Amino acid sequence: NEPEEERAAGLRHSLPNTPALAHITLLPTFIHPKDLSRLVQKPSNVSPAKMYLEESAEKERYVAMDGQRHRKSSEHKPLIVPNLEPKYPSRSTTSNFNPFVGSTRFYILIVLFATNTAMYLARINMSVAIVYMYRDDQEFEKSLVLSSFYWGYASSQILAGYLAARYGGKIMLGLSILVSGVGTCLIPLFPSLSSVILIRALVGVCQGANYPSQMILLSGWIPWFERSRALSIISAGESLGTIIALFGGPYCQNWHYIFYYSGIANLAILVIVLAAFSESPEDMKDSPWLSDTELRFIQSGRTGTIKPKPVPYMKFLTNIPYLSCVCIHFCSDWGYLLILSYLPSYWKGVYQVTDEQMAYFSVIPVIGIPIISILGATFADWLLSKKVRLLTVRKCMSAVGLWAPALCFHMLSYCKPCRANCPTFRFAVATMIVGVSLRGFQTGGWASNYLDIGPGYVSHLFSIANSVGAVSGILAPLVTGAIIADGVSNWGIVFNTVAALYTLGGVVFVAFAKAHVLFD
Repeated sequence: NEPEEERAAGLRHSLPNTPALAHITLLPTFIHPKDLSRLVQKPSNVSPAKMYLEESAEKERYVAMDGQRHRKSSEHKPLIVPNLEPKYPSRSTTSNFNPFVGSTRFYILIVLFATNTAMYLARINMSVAIVYMYRDDQEFEKSLVLSSFYWGYASSQILAGYLAARYGGKIMLGLSILVSGVGTCLIPLFPSLSSVILIRALVGVCQGANYPSQMILLSGWIPWFERSRALSIISAGESLGTIIALFGGPYCQNWHYIFYYSGIANLAILVIVLAAFSESPEDMKDSPWLSDTELRFIQSGRTGTIKPKPVPYMKFLTNIPYLSCVCIHFCSDWGYLLILSYLPSYWKGVYQVTDEQMAYFSVIPVIGIPIISILGATFADWLLSKKVRLLTVRKCMSAVGLWAPALCFHMLSYCKPCRANCPTFRFAVATMIVGVSLRGFQTGGWASNYLDIGPGYVSHLFSIANSVGAVSGILAPLVTGAIIADGVSNWGIVFNTVAALYTLGGVVFVAFAKAHVLFD
């Protein structure tokens, strides 16, 4: 019952002489947007407390009902501030600006790049070895072996994401590399069909922890405005591992050495990962390798961190923007994993190339992926620095990365079988190079979107989507094997299927994707 002026004076005395918005949380909980705008627009010499009391005292009325307080009128509703995209920092807005190249986080990305090189070497080596392990008329056995890796890969993603979030990305990444290397070395020792399928499935289970673990490390080490470039660097390791496997495999003395070399490479990179960095930059704050300036810079650019907390799986599975990421992930992986599995078989079966030609023409299309990925992701981060909306960048990069390859794969469906070096073969090589290379634009698009929408749950978000994407690694070889079992002329059906899925995935993502934090 104290007079209004005394109430205003008391509240004014408790507030320092600072801008109104700095202490807006000390004012009553429910503020109408119009009231807030008038509060901001008032001259700075007028007490914010008095302004609020004068303009809203008559409007803020509550009545007691069943022991709770409710509004008497629906005119005023709680002020809801929507999730907004983060603002790009600049040298003029932060004193902690730290160069990307040459920083500690850059060297960590190089280590993760090498990790993915070794992991993909162990994954893709089967695409070359299978040409020598089984006869041409054993398409069913080939499809089973090629898909067996993804049986384990798809089944372990969600559990791997949970374990990585609980026990740390570095620990799970180390275990993944260890078992992947040992399992790969065991394949030549147990070459029966059932043993190869079992070991490949086990390797797939362990490699399922690779990217969920790395996503946690990226969320802690990389500011949001550098994540396109960061993801492009580490994903370039996929291409290098694929190139080494496809190009070097045919030159091994026999298929046994393909697996031995791949396994040893994984065990070597494990030692580097364990010695190179810690789980988070805070764990290295006393290390001479990480400066205080870079630590502050990383902390200022993080939109969220991984903390042990309940995982809202139902919220994930009912969120349309996130489901659009899952959809485009599946569609993209169908074409990419199909090419990785069947590209050597395609050149040899349709165009009768030699072993040396098979190695060369299998590698050429993949070389363009890391080049386009790094250039495209750098361009995406440059657009962000020019104040282009994050959502616009993600959608445009995704559209180019899927729709342009879709057109290329549709054109490949018109290529007919012939001998190597015929005009159709040269056209197929050129079109395959363009179609596979342009996939690199996706890195700055949907592939980085998981870090945008849920930095605190990134391992869970990515593991769920990657599980669905890995299902395409199971289905694509089986479906392709069934289609081409009747003749290599049916490759046109295979390529049109890829083109249709690429188109669908791009449309869904462009229509429904978001780029601000949805899960916090």
